[in-house]
Amino acid sequence: AAAGARPSVAEAQLCRDRQGGRGSSEWRCDPVGGPAAPGRLVFYTRLKSPRDTKVQHRWYQGNRLRQSVDLTIRANPGSGYRTFSRNTVSSGEWRVELRSQDGALLHEERFTVR
Repeated sequence: AAAGARPSVAEAQLCRDRQGGRGSSEWRCDPVGGPAAPGRLVFYTRLKSPRDTKVQHRWYQGNRLRQSVDLTIRANPGSGYRTFSRNTVSSGEWRVELRSQDGALLHEERFTVR
């Protein structure tokens, strides 16, 4: 894919478990500030893209890939298309990457779980 075809990141946030149901337009995020407690976390992303595409959320504990989630992004060049992945995290150093279909790193969140 050409670089111009990559979605642009309108918002990317690490949240405590997401509020609002799947069909809900409410996407309230309780941001993780400082060390996170073990348990479920959500990586919320809002992406603007001129065409349908796919992205990946890759959750790492240290350098070990713990979970990889493929997400379909619908064309939405205006307000952006919202999606998320969840993971249950335990103590340690973590990062979650947002990657485009061609593997380019679009965003990264690093965090500590204690």
